Amino acid sequence: MSLLRRLVIRAAQELGHNPEARAKASEVLEKDIKPRVKQALQEAQPKIENAKLGLKRFAQRVHEEYRKGRDGK
Repeated sequence: MSLLRRLVIRAAQELGHNPEARAKASEVLEKDIKPRVKQALQEAQPKIENAKLGLKRFAQRVHEEYRKGRDGK
């Protein structure tokens, strides 16, 4: 394990034991991070749906080609 990784883990453990740091982290999570994640998800949702439809079409074509080859057509 690299030195930097150990330092980061140790710092996270120390912050976990500090009630003030935990309170600040909770505040930042609720006021900053969660709203940004929700906004990003809303913006990405149309692209996710489009990709899902494309994947379904691709899977259907693969299935049809497999059936053609299997049936000897």
